[in-house]
Amino acid sequence: MRLDETLVGEYRETFRLMRYLGYNNAVIWGLYVSRDWPADISKAVAPERGKLVEQIIDAAHAEGLRVVSGLGVFSWGFEELIRTYPALSRTNPKAMCASNADAWRWMEKITDYVFARFPIDGVSMQSADLGRCNCEQCGRFGDAEYHARINVREAQYIRVRHKDAVVSVSGWGMKFESPESLPYMVQMSKHLNYLIDVTNSTRIAGEAYQRDVIRQLECDFGTIGGPLVEPPQHWDRDRWFLPIVRTQGERLSELADNGGRACEYFFHIRANPGDEVSFWVTGKLLSGIGTPWQKHLRTTLEQLYDVSKPATVDGLATLFVEAEDAYMNRIKPLLGGDISMEPLVEDYAGPPVYLKRLSAEGRRQYKADLLRVGEGFRKIAPDVPEKTRMAKILRSIDNVQKELSALPA
Repeated sequence: MRLDETLVGEYRETFRLMRYLGYNNAVIWGLYVSRDWPADISKAVAPERGKLVEQIIDAAHAEGLRVVSGLGVFSWGFEELIRTYPALSRTNPKAMCASNADAWRWMEKITDYVFARFPIDGVSMQSADLGRCNCEQCGRFGDAEYHARINVREAQYIRVRHKDAVVSVSGWGMKFESPESLPYMVQMSKHLNYLIDVTNSTRIAGEAYQRDVIRQLECDFGTIGGPLVEPPQHWDRDRWFLPIVRTQGERLSELADNGGRACEYFFHIRANPGDEVSFWVTGKLLSGIGTPWQKHLRTTLEQLYDVSKPATVDGLATLFVEAEDAYMNRIKPLLGGDISMEPLVEDYAGPPVYLKRLSAEGRRQYKADLLRVGEGFRKIAPDVPEKTRMAKILRSIDNVQKELSALPA
């Protein structure tokens, strides 16, 4: 994973913005390795890269932010070790066996290195995104119990050595909508600062159920604030225009009403006008949950677009929400999860899979609605002092229109 001075500089700018908006943690994956821990853990981070990582962490700490490292627990990072030592895995080539004592020794060795190599403030653990071991011994446990067992053991190992560390679980690949999973969630919560229900599965099971879950947990509970626009890795930054302010505002306000007090919200592309506004509004909402999202949207637009005339602010806010509704009203209603713009795993600019999520008729309607929204932005543009951002909006909408025109009717 590339890391250079330019990216370090962008982190510094983003950390300053995060502090201003009220974010308090930065969860970062890839500080040590991109995917594979080497057999010689001490050589995981080259000295040159280590200096850049230290600059990132120092920059975050200078803004009062805690740096929480992503940490795979038995999966995410172990594939090279498994190839080198095949006995570490019994059924899943992407995950070590949790019934294997040697696998636990590797997990502990990596954990020690993670905390010793860089001055991180904690970890966000993932154990389920790439599956699990289903050998005869591990297979005795259902998914909820299996992941609870290994996350609890890992959290306990960390707590003994780093009592003030932030320890959390990010539940990619984990489902919490079944009441049978609740005892294991409670068990994990005794050892965590917070637990993230990535897909908002507890809410899918019903508001009453989510409130009951949160009431029983002994740590903070949250989501990823979704549904969220998954930041495209390879696209030009003016290739999409999909602000998510109403949907996330409603989801996060509902979460807070149900007792939720945590969120691991994805970084967004600040150079994209829709993403920029989403990032601002969500940060303000998370640090000012008692204020309606509509007011956070207005104050965001006043600041970013240098507008003060109420009618102009209202017009901009309406257009941002209409751009969101034009897409969100044409897909299956989402309470959580993410919206991939392009395939996540490619190493090149991929196709617009978010548009292919729409039916042919849905794309036609989306195109018509975006045309109307674009005309609205052009009409209001003379009253908006911030010309550069307005030009980005119009260019982004035009590019989406071109992409829609290129897809099958």
